[in-house]
Amino acid sequence: MPQADTIDLMRMHPFMLAVVLLLSGIPVHTASAAQSYSERFLTRAGAVELLLKASREVIPDLTENAEFYPDVVAAQPHTKYVIYATKLKMIDPEPERGLLFPYRSISRAEFLKMMAIAFGLPSHIPHSFQDIEEESWYAPFAGIASYYVLFNDATNSNKLIPSMRVSQGEAERALQRFFLIEPDRMPRNFSFTTIEEKPVSRIKVTPSIVKNAIQKLFKKGEAARPDTTRHEIIALLNKARTEANLPALTENILLRISAQRHAKDMFQRGYFSHTTPEGLDYVDRIRAANYMDVDESKCGCQTVFNLNPLVEISRAATTPDSFTTQTEICGCKPRFAVGENIAKGQLTPAQVHEDWMNSPGHRANILNPQFEEVGIGLFGDVWAQNFGRMKIE
Repeated sequence: MPQADTIDLMRMHPFMLAVVLLLSGIPVHTASAAQSYSERFLTRAGAVELLLKASREVIPDLTENAEFYPDVVAAQPHTKYVIYATKLKMIDPEPERGLLFPYRSISRAEFLKMMAIAFGLPSHIPHSFQDIEEESWYAPFAGIASYYVLFNDATNSNKLIPSMRVSQGEAERALQRFFLIEPDRMPRNFSFTTIEEKPVSRIKVTPSIVKNAIQKLFKKGEAARPDTTRHEIIALLNKARTEANLPALTENILLRISAQRHAKDMFQRGYFSHTTPEGLDYVDRIRAANYMDVDESKCGCQTVFNLNPLVEISRAATTPDSFTTQTEICGCKPRFAVGENIAKGQLTPAQVHEDWMNSPGHRANILNPQFEEVGIGLFGDVWAQNFGRMKIE
C-alpha cells in the first residue's frame, strides 16, 4: 500500500491526537481542551497558587523548606506557593509523616478555609446552609460562600455540600464573584486563566512525527506508566500476603477493568464510595465486567451459566469490603469471592498500600485467603483494588 505523507488528525483517536500534538510541540486550541482544563478538579497545590496569586502582590520564596516535606519537590513551579501556604496554615501537614499531599483534590470546605486565610476574611459569617454541622472544623468558613455567593447551586438550594470537590473553573468563578464585591482586593498583577477556544483544523503531521511522539511518551526517564504503578501495588500486596503465609494473587484483566471503571467514575463525578450514586456496588461492577461468567468448557452443568439469581439471593450477605458465596445447584459447585478497596489522595503505590494496610477492613481484603486474583484501577488521585476468586470444584 502507498504510504500517506500526511495524517488527518480529525480521524485520530482523541488520546492519540493529544499525544501527537502535545509531544510534537503543536499548540492545542480547542473548545474541548478549554472545558477540560476548566472542569478538572483543583489540587491543593493548584488551589493555594491560585488564591495566593489572587490575594497578594508578592509571595516569598521558601522553597528551601521543601526538604521538610517528603512529598514536595523543590524544583516544581508551585512549590513556593505550597510551602508559603503551609506557613500560613492554609495547608496542614499530616502529623505522622509530614506529608502535604499537594496533588490531592480539595473540597469546598477546604477551599473556603484557604480563601479565608489568604484574604484574611472574618469567620462565622451568618448563613442559611442546612447541611453545616455547628461543631465541624469548616463551620467558621461556610458563611463566606453565602455572603459572596461563591457557588450558585449552594445559594439556590441552601446546601453547601462541603465535601464536594472543586474544579478549576468553579474556583475561578468563585474568585470573580468575590472581586465583584471586593474589587480593591485584587492585586495589579493578577489575571484569570484564559484559554483560546479555536477549533482544530487539519494539520499536516508526518508518520515520523507520530512515531517520535510515541517513543518520547514511553522513553526511559519519563513518569511511570500506569502499568508500572499497578505492578508495584500488586508486588506490595503479594509481599504482605507472603509474610502472612498466604499465596500470591495474580492479575486478572476483568477485575482490572472493573476497578479502573470505578476509579475513573469516582474521580470524574466527584464522589468516593463503594456504591455509585445510582446504587450499584462493587459486586454489580465486577459482575458487569463478566468476571462471574462460568466457562462452559469447564462445567457441563447447563443450569449454572447464569449466576445472577444466585447473587441476588445472597445479596444480604454483601459487606462494604467482600462477598463470598457458592451454589450446590450442580455437580461443579461454582464458588466465587469478590471484594474491593478504594483510596483517594495518595501519591505513590507505597503510600496507598501503607494506608490500606493500616485500615482493618482494607487489610482484611489484602490478606483474605479466599481471594486468588486482583485488578488495579487508578485515575487522577483515586485508587481501586478489585479482588476475586472464581472456581469450579
